[in-house]
Amino acid sequence: MTLEDRPPAPDAAGVGLCATCAHARRVTSARRSVFWLCERAATDPRLTRYPRLPVLRCPGYERLAGADEGRTGEEPREGRP
Repeated sequence: MTLEDRPPAPDAAGVGLCATCAHARRVTSARRSVFWLCERAATDPRLTRYPRLPVLRCPGYERLAGADEGRTGEEPREGRP
């Protein structure tokens, strides 16, 4: 999945790294609550399936293809808070 295929996040700043992570999936409940599922957590015990947001650092983070291609700046730091 590329960034263009993913539905837009209502508040990417409030989500943090999950908004641009290849392993994150946005889940909407029957009550229309939105959660972010870390699919990498199924194979990496360091990660949480539904992390507390915003995620500012993550050892499993991999940038989604097409995410922030035009931006320059600091890369995300490793390790969760």
